[in-house]
Amino acid sequence: MKNNNRQTRYISSRIEQLKEDKKKASNPHDKAWYNRLIQELDWAEQMSVSNKRATHNCYMEKEKVAI
Repeated sequence: MKNNNRQTRYISSRIEQLKEDKKKASNPHDKAWYNRLIQELDWAEQMSVSNKRATHNCYMEKEKVAI
């Protein structure tokens, strides 16, 4: 359990770093790549946290709900 919590914290912090990097990117292809990386990490986080069941399709869906 402790290892899973550590993994989840790492994934969450890495997602936040990538979101910051995406804001700084000017090339649309770079922004798309950052989105893809964030989506992959979001999926990995869902699988580790929610007992291997997806809770949403895309990390951006989660952000729309939070607004």
